[in-house]
Parts: sequence; structure tokens; C-alpha cells
Amino acid sequence: MRLQVGRLVLLGAAATLATPAVVTAAEYTSSYTLNLYSDVDGVEVYGHYLGGSMRLRNGLVFNALWANDRVLFPAIQAPPGSQEAVDAITSASRPIASSADPYVDYVKVRNAVEGSASYRNLQVGYYVSMESDYFAQMVTVTTNKSFMHDNLNLAVGVSYGWDNIEPLADNDTPGVSDYQNTLHWNVVATQVLTRTTTLRAGVELNNVDGLQHDPYRNVYVAGANVPEAHPAERRRHDMFVSLNQYVYNRSSVNVDYRLYQDDWGVDSHTMGVKLNQYVTEALIVRYRYRYYTQGAADFYRSEYTLTGGVEGFQTGDYRLSEFSAHLFGGRVLWHPTRLFGKWVPARAELMFSYERYFNSNNFSANVVETGLQIAF
Repeated sequence: MRLQVGRLVLLGAAATLATPAVVTAAEYTSSYTLNLYSDVDGVEVYGHYLGGSMRLRNGLVFNALWANDRVLFPAIQAPPGSQEAVDAITSASRPIASSADPYVDYVKVRNAVEGSASYRNLQVGYYVSMESDYFAQMVTVTTNKSFMHDNLNLAVGVSYGWDNIEPLADNDTPGVSDYQNTLHWNVVATQVLTRTTTLRAGVELNNVDGLQHDPYRNVYVAGANVPEAHPAERRRHDMFVSLNQYVYNRSSVNVDYRLYQDDWGVDSHTMGVKLNQYVTEALIVRYRYRYYTQGAADFYRSEYTLTGGVEGFQTGDYRLSEFSAHLFGGRVLWHPTRLFGKWVPARAELMFSYERYFNSNNFSANVVETGLQIAF
């Protein structure tokens, strides 16, 4: 979870209850997690997550997760589509307050259920999510196989999502029922090069059809505010490579690169490096740096002077503009072994991270994350 400076994040408490690991017809685990988020701009998120897992003696594994999120978006003074109008927690567009057409505070509730079944190298999953204006479903199938004495692993996955969109009533943007369908493919290869070096590479393909713009966002075009409009089709593909290297003194280095392109004209490059260090058995420190750069979509303009935008398309989404960005910071993980005393079989993980983000659009943020997880 990423927040700007001055924002408080309470990643709550996560409790995991597990049955004794005895050989019976099945082994069960269950967990409950409470997430609480708050920031100085008034955005509040309450999340409840209930999960469970069952492993049968024949190796068949079932997993299930129920999630409930409640998000409060207060109206703010900011240009529609600007970086300030996109919430740092959820990346959702925030309601804009103005004297001509004021928005009111908006609360959104999301309920989601996710389930999967896996046997040996095959996994099948289903996901459904329900909101007041969005109903999403997705099925996934993944499989993997090892070669060369388990030194090479090849994984293949495919997923298909179909979403129904019912925009809420809006005074200045007519809401029209729509859909979005997404077909995703990925192939990932992991190769053990030496006892201390691992190389991973992969490709991803996405075909997206349907509504792909914000149905609540207006764009200033030729002197008038008109609804945002993106193409109804988008073909996205990317490739990535990652190298993990163990170094002396119980530390490791990860270097990765990703190339992304789509048929909207957006192309991007992402380069990152991470250093992980065991300070003690219970204390882990991670340092991170990432550089990102991208080109603008073919129909993006900082100002639209002609009616109809560019071939009928116009956008107020700054994430379709040309920009570059830097992110750097660190994370501390602590695993106290005696937090609850020897009579309580509990484990805990405390986490704190700080990251600094800034981009060429004159936007910057201090990202703070805290977390507490307790497992019984």
C-alpha cells in the first residue's frame, strides 16, 4: 500500500489459525486479515479478508478468499484527470468539488470471492468482484513443468475476464452501460545458472475489448468539457528479465528490466535493482531503486484544440502522457520470536518501508507503508 507523506497506514492484524499437521483425510488452514488505511486528504479504506485452504491426502489443494473493501472518497479541489485527482491508495479517480457542479463525498463498497483448485502442476481458479457500478469475473488456468534435473522451470498461464460496467448517475457525464473483456497469456522460464544465481524471463500478452476510459471524467476539448473517450480495443504486450544473485554476508541482489508496448502508441522501459540483507535471523533490510520512462499515447494531447479530439478520442489521464519517474527507498522486516511468550504458539512480522517517488510531470510523493501480521 502506497501513501504520500503525512498519511497513516494501519495494515491491521492478520490472524492465521491452522490445524495440527497430522496425517488425516485433509489438512486445513484459515486466516483473517483486517486492513485499515487513512490519509490526510480524507480517503479511508477498511478491508476485511477471510481465507481458507484444504489439502487432501491425494495432493489436491483447494483455496478460497473472501474480501470486503469499503472506501471513502471525499470531494477535493483539483483539475479533473490530474495526478492530484487520482488517489494514491487505489489509483481511482476522486470526485472533484467545484462551485458550478459540486460532487459530494462518495463511498464505494467492494465484495470479492476468489477460489482455486490445484493438483500437481495444474491450477484452475475463478474470481468474482461486485461493486455498485462494476461486476467483474475471471477464470485462470496455469501449469508448469521442470526440466534439466529441475534446474529449468517453464510456466504457462492464461486468464479470461469479463466485466459489466453500470456507471452511477452523474450530473455532467451521461452514464451508459458497457463491458470490458480481457484475455491474458504469459510464459515464464526460470533457470538455475549456478548454486547462487537464478535467471528468470517471460512474456505477457493482453487483448482488451470494451470500455477503457473513466466514465466519470470530462476532458476540455475545443473550449468545452466533454466525456473522456478511449479506443474500445487495446493490444498490450511486454517482456521482462530478472537476475537474482546471492552475495556474501547473507545478502542478495535482484536486477530486473521490463519492456512494454501497446497499439495505442505507449511504450515504456522499467529498470530496477534491489538489495536484500539479513542483519540477524529476525531482522531483514531491503533497499530499492526503480527508473521508469514511457512515451505518450497517439491520441494524448496536453490541450485539445479541435472538436472530436484526435480521431474521435480524447483523454484526461496523465498516465497516457509522456513522462519518466524515479522511485527509491528501503524496507525493514522484523520477525520477533518471543512477542507472545513461549506459551502462545504465535508468529509475528512487523514491517516498515519508506520510498521517495518523483516524475517529470512535477509530481512527487513520499511513500510510507507499515504492517503487522500475526499467525497462530
